[in-house]
Amino acid sequence: MQRMEELFDVHFVYESRLPVDLPAHVLVNPKLSLRQNLTAIFRGTGIDWTLKRNYVILSAAKNDNTASTRTNPVTVWKMDTLPAAMKIDTLPPAVKTAVRRQSEQLPGTFTTDMKALRGKVLSPVGENDPLKFAMTRPGVSSGAEGFSAIFARGGNLGGNLFTFDGVRIYGFSHLLGLTTAVPSEAISTMDFCLGGFGGDVGGLTASHIALHSPDLLERGPGGEASLSNTFLGASVTAPVVKDKAAVMVAGRWSPFGLEYNLLKNGFDKEGRMPSLSLGVRDLYAKAQLQLAPRHTIMLSGFGSRDGYVIGFKDADYSLGWENATGHLSYIFTATDKTTLTADASYNHFRNRMEHEATISGDMSLVQLQSRIEEQNYAVTGRHTFLDGHFLISEGIHHQRSVMSPGAAKVSESTIKVVDDAPYTESISRPTLTSGFLELEFNFGPVNLMANVRGNYYKNNTARTQDAWQGFAAEFSARAKWLILPYLGIEATYDDRTQFDHTLEGTPLGWSLDLIVPSTNRLLPERAKQSYGGIFASFGAHAITLGGYFKKMENLVYYTDAMAMFTSAALGWSDNAQVGYGTSYGAEFLYEGLLPETGLEWSLAYTWSKTDRTFPYIDHGIPFPARYDRRHILNASAQWKGLNAAFTLQSGHWETVAAGQYIGYLPSSEVTLDYFTHPNNWQMLLYMRLDLGYQMGFVTGKGSGHPLQHSLTLGVFNVLNRHNPSMLSYDTGTKTWNQVSLFPIMPSLKYTLEF
Repeated sequence: MQRMEELFDVHFVYESRLPVDLPAHVLVNPKLSLRQNLTAIFRGTGIDWTLKRNYVILSAAKNDNTASTRTNPVTVWKMDTLPAAMKIDTLPPAVKTAVRRQSEQLPGTFTTDMKALRGKVLSPVGENDPLKFAMTRPGVSSGAEGFSAIFARGGNLGGNLFTFDGVRIYGFSHLLGLTTAVPSEAISTMDFCLGGFGGDVGGLTASHIALHSPDLLERGPGGEASLSNTFLGASVTAPVVKDKAAVMVAGRWSPFGLEYNLLKNGFDKEGRMPSLSLGVRDLYAKAQLQLAPRHTIMLSGFGSRDGYVIGFKDADYSLGWENATGHLSYIFTATDKTTLTADASYNHFRNRMEHEATISGDMSLVQLQSRIEEQNYAVTGRHTFLDGHFLISEGIHHQRSVMSPGAAKVSESTIKVVDDAPYTESISRPTLTSGFLELEFNFGPVNLMANVRGNYYKNNTARTQDAWQGFAAEFSARAKWLILPYLGIEATYDDRTQFDHTLEGTPLGWSLDLIVPSTNRLLPERAKQSYGGIFASFGAHAITLGGYFKKMENLVYYTDAMAMFTSAALGWSDNAQVGYGTSYGAEFLYEGLLPETGLEWSLAYTWSKTDRTFPYIDHGIPFPARYDRRHILNASAQWKGLNAAFTLQSGHWETVAAGQYIGYLPSSEVTLDYFTHPNNWQMLLYMRLDLGYQMGFVTGKGSGHPLQHSLTLGVFNVLNRHNPSMLSYDTGTKTWNQVSLFPIMPSLKYTLEF
């Protein structure tokens, strides 16, 4: 029930005269609609349900006053402990919260409601960030402090698929990677999947971060506005035709550039601070129309833009990225057991970098950009049988792309290159056609799922040496068995293929990395992963313990990551090496709640080992992945608006010179650095404590239009610890120095809901 509340943004309300037992071992299926899930769960229980806006009202079924007539008699949930439930005759009391029962979760998937995260997961800028929540789950290693880089079960950053309502978002970071590009006001729920991937999902080898917008017809009218030291945001949902059509608009704009320049003008009289011009904004709009009881159309668009110009005395640096997506979806509910969906989407992504400097009286200018234009068409069908216990899904998907990675134009004269000058670029036009079939069996305490996905990929490019085409099959499965009402086992298996590669430049999660297609030399990346574990629930306490093993093939290692910030990025294929990797580890998660006090807590621990092997690097000897953190501990607690989060992690790996040697040229000698292998130096451990407090109040109760106010105060890195982020080499002193990014950082956010 808790998962259904989070997935569909609803609350359960019940009559006090109901029987005391409710079904709970039936897993909520995110691929079905809210009504289909309710039908499957409550059929034969003697309980009727009615949907009123965001409330599911449960009542005794007519002509069914005894439990003896029930065909689905179970005794797992008791009405008194139904998560977030309210009695009709006591409305409107405060909604009770409870931890999600492990018996309701799908293996390898974490689902959360965005409003439930408000004030609990802190980012350096105070935003309600879904990626920061994902970083607190077991099996996940983060990149540089406070940024958006995420490494799931030993995979690369590019192995993560980030989608919003099923549409991929390539440039998912915002404000230099400090938060997520999608406005939190537009997000209803988030699914973070580490294994047991659905057959309708492709293009990933590590994790799927799926954001979902709300159902506008079920949500009802309303909106919110927010103000923080980094963003101004607002969203509005309004009906056009009652119960038939509704629209939603949400967006944010960052005043951070203005705040920085005010600070600079007030305190930097000598001009030591660089100038900063910043433009960060996003906008989302959605329209939902129910043409008839069985026909629904949804149209949405999303755009975000990050632009930065940093000026020094003798040089200017400019960088940025942008997203623009459009999505049209048609849903046909043929019967109560069959749903057909047709989707069409367009995706634009571009990143750019520019550096200009005056050298000996002349101006040198380098401009780089990468872009992706993508069209997607998909048709899927979902069918339920045996009173919802058996589900069949199938679908086809076609994708057409134009990819131009590392395009460049260079000027070394006093005349600046005009903006309309042509780029030197290498364009690829890959196509991908996929089909899948998925079977799911869900009966009593047993849930089984298996899917197969076939892919035909063709890279059409003018560079004949890069042209490649081929077929790849994917397979995923999951199993969950609730052996006892409080104890069960679970397992997943995935064999996944990814047809684009991300050449990673910095560990910050900036959307500046080169995304390149598969070629005859850079074959599609492939990962095989197995996971097995146990889960247990005791009252308001839930525990999961498991382990995984993962093998990765055709991984790409960019030997000169800094080259992507120069004109050398045009020759990216010359700096890419292909190899493989392995990762294995143990994962532990404990969540608890004391209902009497409202105290909630979570403890996640990961032990893992991840390595990389490349035949032409260090003679093919394995070396640790950069973010191979052996131990990762994340703990959090919430009580009456107070929130605390603590993380303790092993240090990541950097590459440093182990010594020096003399090199001989025809007429001179040079001193060269000697490196043993990549990632040969482990940094010190990472430790951080964050604190926050959220308070709320309501005004205008008697007017019929109450306003809900909330104020969130957060302090990132309370201990002001200078955690290691990277190493920098000082050519003057010839020493390596640790670079730390974030000291203590307070944030303040005010939110008004109506």
